Amino acid sequence: MTSTSPTSVTILLGPATQTTTPASGHSVTVERPRSNSRAATVIEQLTEVRTALFAGSRVIVISTDLIAPSAALAPVTDDAFAPTTTLLAPDRTGRVTVRHHTVVSAGSSFHDVRTPSHSSVGALVIAPQDCVVAADAVDELLQALSHGDVSVPDDDAFDVLLVALVRGGVPVRAVDIVDVPWFRTVHDQGGAWDSVGSVSEARVRGLLANRVDDGFYSTFVVRKASKPLTRLAIRLGWSPNAITLVSFGVGLAAAASFVGGSFWWLLAGALLLQLSLVIDCVDGEVARATRRFSSLGAWLDAATDRVKEFAAYAGLAMGAARFGIDVWWIAVVLVVLQTTRHMSDYDFARIQRLREATAPRADVRDPEDPLPQGAGALASAMQTSARINRRSAVRWFKKVIHLPIGERWLILSVLAVVAGPQWALGGLLVAGALALLYVLAGRIARTLTWAGATPGDGAQVLRDQWDAGPIAAGIARVVPALRPSAAGRFAWSLPVALRALELGGIALLVALSDPSLVVAAFWVLFVIAYHHYDNLYRSLQGASPPRWLTWAGFGWDGRLAIVAALAITSLWNPTITVLLVWWAVLFGGIASVQWLRSKR
Repeated sequence: MTSTSPTSVTILLGPATQTTTPASGHSVTVERPRSNSRAATVIEQLTEVRTALFAGSRVIVISTDLIAPSAALAPVTDDAFAPTTTLLAPDRTGRVTVRHHTVVSAGSSFHDVRTPSHSSVGALVIAPQDCVVAADAVDELLQALSHGDVSVPDDDAFDVLLVALVRGGVPVRAVDIVDVPWFRTVHDQGGAWDSVGSVSEARVRGLLANRVDDGFYSTFVVRKASKPLTRLAIRLGWSPNAITLVSFGVGLAAAASFVGGSFWWLLAGALLLQLSLVIDCVDGEVARATRRFSSLGAWLDAATDRVKEFAAYAGLAMGAARFGIDVWWIAVVLVVLQTTRHMSDYDFARIQRLREATAPRADVRDPEDPLPQGAGALASAMQTSARINRRSAVRWFKKVIHLPIGERWLILSVLAVVAGPQWALGGLLVAGALALLYVLAGRIARTLTWAGATPGDGAQVLRDQWDAGPIAAGIARVVPALRPSAAGRFAWSLPVALRALELGGIALLVALSDPSLVVAAFWVLFVIAYHHYDNLYRSLQGASPPRWLTWAGFGWDGRLAIVAALAITSLWNPTITVLLVWWAVLFGGIASVQWLRSKR
């Protein structure tokens, strides 16, 4: 047992004598006392794991038959804040089943897996927050081994540990190792080491920096441009958050260039917007390559992306206005559309993962795969989706239809230069509407295959986004039946519906009452949309805004009621300006400071 940090221990599992590459990157020979019983060797090794878990340590486990570059193990060895994670490689003949980047079934020489999707690389980390559950799972495995209910050779120790963790209720994140050489249980160890040694550490870290499931344009264009900048940023020691701020500044410069409205200003804005997108990829690549992750960085990256995009809408609308073309209402609708779409993306993905990627609890003594046999609507839908996604052309076409950020910003940049600001915003509106209809249709169909209540963690994420003010809270207290529920299978759509109701309602009220206030309406929606993104990113990190902050902003219900009153009375001036300033200070300033202080 080798200590890797004051709060971490590394344990080697496997044959009695074998060569491996622990975190130091040097090959070592692990000598263990041989026993008359091969099963006893497994028990002795797993007992070390249990002891470390009972101590509450961050436990790194590496199979002794693993030959791999030390840099390839960084996701489990170098990230002190990683959740329980195992390294895998895509392989339909392996022993692991993965759904939504989560291990849902694992196998060994004793345990079957019916529909494998990955092979185990042989490295995992058990996070301190999972130590209690993991210790119980290992204890059950040790009892089964000692009573002869489970029988595995000593070179299966790592795999049977993974089985115990997954079946024991420990959520295990799956991290794919793609294009990185690694070997397990090989006879030609010299050849394996030669293959591993032929790949530089910089190359391995570059491969680990790649983002999984990125969009078509980002994968084949943007990230090819970002790689040299990523290598430079790593050499210079730049932090991911500093790079995010640089991307933010370039994005705002792009929006300012769009304001010029002429061809050369639009061209400059388009190029700057693409440069901002490239730099935005660099911060994530640096974080993955150097394992420098933080909740602050995730919030900062996501929040600045939204500000840059909405600022680009405003810049294009201002640029068009310089030539007498009014496209502010298109910009207004885009804010409503994109915010609604993003709420759907994030909330559906979270609930889907909890519903479809939760491993069933099972007895480690049962050799059968605990996953359902494949009957039922959900299993049928998942199998159909898997078959469709095996075809590369179809998979990439679906990614383009989803219209991720790379494709959206490409539309803005190209159409702004080729056809002008009005066509850029109008083209994005049409593409965004089609994308929203496509994803909602698919998500509704998938939701119909679910059964039972929303898992507790998912329900809390949704409740943290309700943003109900005094009016809604009072009504719910008087009439409890009107209190929204986060339990139903369509609960993920509630924050989506609330955002569409509030933002769309404000836009409609202004349009019906005084269309000349369209510019003020845009900035009001900009600020409110930012507030909802802030709440969304907080909820995804297990936090919620304090009640005083929600009520100071009047809640979604209060804001909608205030705007409705202004529309009826036509008392827009100077009330709308006062409200805009207050919400900008509260949501853009006070709320951000409160969040940063809470993370500190």
